[in-house]
Amino acid sequence: MGSDTITILDPRVVAPRADATETFSVGAPIAGKVVGLRLDRAWRSYIAVVDEWERMLRADGATPALLWVGDRVGEEGERTRSDLDEWSRLVDIGVVGLGN
Repeated sequence: MGSDTITILDPRVVAPRADATETFSVGAPIAGKVVGLRLDRAWRSYIAVVDEWERMLRADGATPALLWVGDRVGEEGERTRSDLDEWSRLVDIGVVGLGN
């Protein structure tokens, strides 16, 4: 027979780690800034995150600029690189993922 005990892991951070990445600050109010959000169709849960961030950014007076990217190779890769170059010139702040 097995044990009657299960372990539930808590995903929250309870204390900053010594090697933790610092939180980024734009150093000014976000209102009036163009915030670029880069995403692709591979990470479907991130799409839900971006939807929520887009709503929150608009509520704070920022202008979200979504960029859907495609493949990284071939003709579509060339188009993706071109789109990223143009997008990076148009935004004040760029979010390209959660960095995990």
